[in-house]
Amino acid sequence: EPIGRVFAILAVKPAFWLLAFGAAAGSMCGYGVAFWLPSLMMRSYGLTLVGTGQFIGALLLSGGVAGILLGGTLGDRLGARDRRWYALLPALCYVAGTPLFIAGVLTGSATAAFALFVVPQALVYVWLGPVLTAVQHLVPAHMRATASASFLLINNLIGLGLGSWVIGRLSDTLVPTYGAQSLRYAIAAGLCLYLVAGALMALASRRLARDWVA
Repeated sequence: EPIGRVFAILAVKPAFWLLAFGAAAGSMCGYGVAFWLPSLMMRSYGLTLVGTGQFIGALLLSGGVAGILLGGTLGDRLGARDRRWYALLPALCYVAGTPLFIAGVLTGSATAAFALFVVPQALVYVWLGPVLTAVQHLVPAHMRATASASFLLINNLIGLGLGSWVIGRLSDTLVPTYGAQSLRYAIAAGLCLYLVAGALMALASRRLARDWVA
């Protein structure tokens, strides 16, 4: 289906824009933190390059896989009762995970940081299954692939394009105040983007049933 025709349908649906920009805010944070976390672990926690790789690999394997599986399973179960849950579940997970992530960034121990990171790492991956499912149901069945592509284009342009730059720029700005620890506080501040993502997803949940096609 021509992208112009699909986008014309999506353009007038508030749920699409709220889901797209909510996911983009979450991805800005996710990509930004992922880009700068190795530097943080070596600079502020004293890990070696190998230790940093092991830390991040274990975190992604445990938290990331659990979050994707949880999102798909729980999203379908709750969404079958009420379509709003396809957006509300990610909203709740974003908000619940943010303070744990911030606490992990601000702690002084790599072990404590890992313990604090595992749960929110899972929570911020919950959105993938439910939100992509919701986006595909905002258009007729034969337009779903193009709708998903449009959504991912917005998500990646904003998330990949701005995430690492915003946190890096903020870190540079904070150097006069925090010195070598400026990256720690830049990441902590950047994690608040997950709260923005949660708010936009919550707003999307209020329009989802109205904009749902099939």
